[in-house]
Amino acid sequence: MEKSGFFNSSGGDRLYDAADFAGYFSKLVTSGIFYTAASNLQVTPGSGMSLSVAAGSAWIRGYAYENTDALQLNLSTADGVKPRLDRVVLRLSAAERSVYLAVLTGTPSDNPAAPALTRTNDTYELGLAEILIPKGAVSVVAQNITDTRLNQALCGLVNSLVSAVYE
Repeated sequence: MEKSGFFNSSGGDRLYDAADFAGYFSKLVTSGIFYTAASNLQVTPGSGMSLSVAAGSAWIRGYAYENTDALQLNLSTADGVKPRLDRVVLRLSAAERSVYLAVLTGTPSDNPAAPALTRTNDTYELGLAEILIPKGAVSVVAQNITDTRLNQALCGLVNSLVSAVYE
């Protein structure tokens, strides 16, 4: 099937939706965070068992995300016997028609592993950070946060597929 676009509608013959535009833009710009500042969507300790995610912006599969102020995310209570590894993600949900921050809670273990990212047609996640939650922890400390924003396999930076501009 041939497709083309985008043209003005004449009598309702041209109807486009967000998926059409996202599909178009996803061919021009890769998923990741915009590196406008080193703190863009950076995860830092909050108070107690919470995290703070700095203001910033990202692009996931043709959909835009912007967080204009620091946002607090709460973590689950630490296990009393074993540590766990949580993951902070930026999630595109087609079903919810939204892009938002979320915490993936890991499983307590002697050798904890961060939960896997979901990357399906309906849900696509970018991993911003991994957080080690020691057994019995009542707060998060900076040395237990591993920044994964620059890891291309987990998150990465937005790149344009347009490599040159000609006069």
